[in-house]
Amino acid sequence: MPYFSLRSIKSLVIKPGLYTLEYINGRRMRFVPPLRLYVFISFIFFLLLSTYVNREIEISDATKIRLSIDLDKPKGEKKDANNDNVISLGDDTPDLSQKDLSEIVTTITTDPSRYMNSFITFVSWSLFLLMPLYAFLLWLFFRKSQPYYFSHLIFAVNQHAIIFLLSGLIISIKLLFPERHSQPENWALWLIPIYMYVGEKQLYRKGWGSTFFRWLTISMLYLLVLVAVILLLFALWFKWHFL
Repeated sequence: MPYFSLRSIKSLVIKPGLYTLEYINGRRMRFVPPLRLYVFISFIFFLLLSTYVNREIEISDATKIRLSIDLDKPKGEKKDANNDNVISLGDDTPDLSQKDLSEIVTTITTDPSRYMNSFITFVSWSLFLLMPLYAFLLWLFFRKSQPYYFSHLIFAVNQHAIIFLLSGLIISIKLLFPERHSQPENWALWLIPIYMYVGEKQLYRKGWGSTFFRWLTISMLYLLVLVAVILLLFALWFKWHFL
């Protein structure tokens, strides 16, 4: 079974909810399994994202010198016994002196791509591991329409796949046409909430208003969890690399 088929992509894009409904109702031979399709699309997306970000974060020598000068200025932080400026990162994290922080910034600016790729890997795994939580939120609000958790998990996988597909297309345009004053492709990001809303309407077959309320609540809860997890991952990533 291949990881990619135009029929599966077409059905996923045009019929976001019905694609999931047909799959969970047993009509699966025409489609690539959702998890396999997700793995393929997410791999391409994070490859494009890494390429784009690494191109955008090139740091000039002048910027590096300015950062070094800024870090050498006293900031008024608390002093240690040796009168070195110290920056506290929390009770369970060792304090950083201004010298340590300067060395960390110098390390990152010397090879920013290495550390950005590492952080992107953390984010990709976090999104994959959070999908069951998103599926649980779908089940919690739509369990009367689809009582089995498996149905919501398949739908969650498909929704993440289409988000990566659309985002990957936008990044591809940016990579192909880098020197532009305007970037109208960014407006396509508004298709993501529309797609998620229409998909939930098609799959769960609730009224437009009822579906909208549930979609908005689920999206807000998931976004809060996602932001909290990414912040936590950044702290863990920083501690793992530098502390």
